Amino acid sequence: MTAGVLCVGRNSVDFVFDVDLAGIRPDAKQRTNAPVVLIGGQCVNAAATLAALGAPVSYVGVIGGDASGLGVMEFLRERRIAVDAVEVARGIANPCAYILVDRDGGERSIVETASPDFPIHSGVVPEKVWARVAQVYFDGHEIEASLKIARDAQRRGVAMTTDVEVVTSETLVLLALVETAIVPKSVAAEIAGSEAHADMLAALAALGGYRHVVTLGAEGAVGALQGGAMVTIPAVRAHVVDTTGAGDAFHAGFIFADMANASFERAMNFAAHVAALACEYRGPSADAAALGKLATDVSRETWTS
Repeated sequence: MTAGVLCVGRNSVDFVFDVDLAGIRPDAKQRTNAPVVLIGGQCVNAAATLAALGAPVSYVGVIGGDASGLGVMEFLRERRIAVDAVEVARGIANPCAYILVDRDGGERSIVETASPDFPIHSGVVPEKVWARVAQVYFDGHEIEASLKIARDAQRRGVAMTTDVEVVTSETLVLLALVETAIVPKSVAAEIAGSEAHADMLAALAALGGYRHVVTLGAEGAVGALQGGAMVTIPAVRAHVVDTTGAGDAFHAGFIFADMANASFERAMNFAAHVAALACEYRGPSADAAALGKLATDVSRETWTS
């Protein structure tokens, strides 16, 4: 695969703790092991997964000007993710997240931190980066920069995919600009005013775009092409260790399969397999070697069986 993906959005340094999640309540105490420190953030999770699958990736975001920010930059370079469009917040700490993972079921609760002075990306992407980009992925954050880049991509005829985690007037504009929207059920239901699958997909289609997917967690995902029949994909069975980053992995899997010329249904199914694999590993992304092996099967017929 020679075409590249431009990934726009957040990064963070993640401190991951194993806990009894049900026991987290006021005045309660519990003991856990020292945290595992990982590099994450929705956009970086997807970027790392795409890179491990074999896609050329460029990251657009802001990193902190501290040791943690240097760690993020080192991670990106180690994963062969281009950093030409990265901007540095001089003198400001990198955002981080404290992720409490249930030691039995793998569900997680996340507390994110970032300085109120942490800047947003300028939205400027160098021409040399655009020259190697065939698709843009937005994680739904950094919305001002995302809208600027989306309009630039639209002028250039570059395909776009987005996630959205919070419904605002700006994220609704982003949904209208992209060809593919992959959003969680909570967002689609808020937009539609209904949790009926057909209603959620119809509401997304009414905003714009051509391909729409609603992820349903353990229930899988539903999707449709504009005006087409609904496709239902069950969740893939997995030995769940940590659900952190499963949605980001789904996005990466869909984009990778789409760029490999898979059909819409097959891309959804492949994405479900990538998301399931991510759940079998501690932290926000699966093992790179396991993802690479999965990528060799992206076109096989059994993805739709």
